[in-house]
Amino acid sequence: MDVMHSMAVFRRVVEAKNFSAVARETNMSQSTVSKHIAALEERLGTKLLNRSTRSIQLTEAGKEYYHHCIRILNDFQEAEASVGKGKIKPTGNLRISTSAAFGRTCILPHLNEFFRVYPDIKVDLLYDDDYIDLVKEGIDLAIRIGPLEDSTLIARKIGTTARVVVASSEYLVKHGRPRKPADLVKHNCLIHSLQKSPDLWFFNSTQKGDESVRVNGCLKANSPDAVRDGVLQGLGISVICEWFVRDDIRQGRLKTILPEYRPTAYDIHAIYPERKFVPQKVKHMIEFLAEKVEQ
Repeated sequence: MDVMHSMAVFRRVVEAKNFSAVARETNMSQSTVSKHIAALEERLGTKLLNRSTRSIQLTEAGKEYYHHCIRILNDFQEAEASVGKGKIKPTGNLRISTSAAFGRTCILPHLNEFFRVYPDIKVDLLYDDDYIDLVKEGIDLAIRIGPLEDSTLIARKIGTTARVVVASSEYLVKHGRPRKPADLVKHNCLIHSLQKSPDLWFFNSTQKGDESVRVNGCLKANSPDAVRDGVLQGLGISVICEWFVRDDIRQGRLKTILPEYRPTAYDIHAIYPERKFVPQKVKHMIEFLAEKVEQ
């Protein structure tokens, strides 16, 4: 077996703490993953991992070897990126984490174009509305919308998304139309629970200035899809990214309200693990998405 490949498999097993997860993300069988580890142990003449039915533990030799693997694999990646600038054709599997809403609306519709330009890159698109550990899960790139938490990860802003206040006609007929943000306290507001301040909505107005209102309602959800569906079904009012409900507004399924008060816009960031040289596959996808987001 190729030693560098086996080292990369070993590194991922240590970070994921799971053989089956690594097998899934690398499209190998679990037995093949085990063979890579066994080949390294035979080559080195020492045990690297202690395995049980519930956990994987590094031996002392395994801990030392893991740190060497990180350095060697990173040096190899950086050497290719540095020497090959623009010359090495981007290739490999690119694991991207994003929300289901953004993935379906802003990534999937453009992938045909991306694959035409970069036919040797394969995309593994992972939908997750919560923040996940990029290193542990072997994620190359994550797209996050809204305020960022402090992190050792690298963040690059690729765009800004406007947000709108929306409700269905059915809801507005039954409960009336709010005229200012303060009126929202009398309405059923549907809340995306993963936002930093989910029940505190901020608004900007050129005439009235900035203001905020604390809202409440019958539904909280950790997915923008669920919030949008609730609004479509007439459950209440919500603040949603404009690109996610653009078609609903155009086709009359949803109405925008409070036009003089714009919810605070959110930045869109591409997030990736810190390294001196960014892999070409990651760099090209970031540039591609930055162009599409701004359209």
